[in-house]
Amino acid sequence: MLIIIKLCTQKKHKKNCTWLLEQCQKRQISYTVFYTTGHFTNDCQKITVLAQSQKRVVVLGGDGSLHLAVNALMGLSCSLALLPQGTGNDFARGFGCTNSAWRNAIFSDHQVKIDIGQINSRYFINIAGVGFDAHVVQALQTKPALSALSYSLAGFKCLFVYQATRLAGSFAGQQCEYGNFITVFANHHYFGGGLMIAPKAQLNSGYLECYRMPARGLLGNLYSFVRLLLRNHHGMKGLNYQRLTIAYINTPDLPIEADGELVGVTPAVVTIHPLALRFCMPQC
Repeated sequence: MLIIIKLCTQKKHKKNCTWLLEQCQKRQISYTVFYTTGHFTNDCQKITVLAQSQKRVVVLGGDGSLHLAVNALMGLSCSLALLPQGTGNDFARGFGCTNSAWRNAIFSDHQVKIDIGQINSRYFINIAGVGFDAHVVQALQTKPALSALSYSLAGFKCLFVYQATRLAGSFAGQQCEYGNFITVFANHHYFGGGLMIAPKAQLNSGYLECYRMPARGLLGNLYSFVRLLLRNHHGMKGLNYQRLTIAYINTPDLPIEADGELVGVTPAVVTIHPLALRFCMPQC
């Protein structure tokens, strides 16, 4: 077993780390521990090498650590387990499971093949986006969120300075151009520290759920954001929703976020890899 840990001073994090290492010793499971450094490329390469000889990889961290692991493990045969320890934990939030359920899944044989998205060279397990969500992630680079609530507060603050850009692209073969507030590609339900944007998303559907919210000025964007907070955005006028397997964004120099991480700028190609990774599914 390879255990990937993002160092943290929180008591819950230390408690889970201690529990996992004790369980491995109790169950006589040999393990290797890798501590992330924040240098994505180097960490990804090292994890890939270490994981080639492992049956299971366990991530103790949040969406960013999970994103790192997914990019390192694509193409390998080992399974992936998660013990959520992050600030937002948006991917884990989509299951609605307790900490005990996540703990049990680490040593369970209940593995399910799930889809993995890709935007340019980066893979993502949860959600990728171009627009306001990427703008918020970019803003949080200088002042990281301390809680899920911090994401929402940062979102409200960013609404007042966000400058929408016209986005041109092709979505499932349909050409379009529009003033972009939010354009996301969802493999699971939540993003932004607890915003359920894609309630219909399924991890093994073979499709990404694409949501395109047009920009409407400050008041209109605020209205869209509130509808998103209240989880009743599906009936919102102007919202474009579709399931797709490929999309192209042609407008250059727009920031891209994937799993809550800044991963580059457009233009971009977005695709889905069906049943590409074995995941240890918690029994909730």
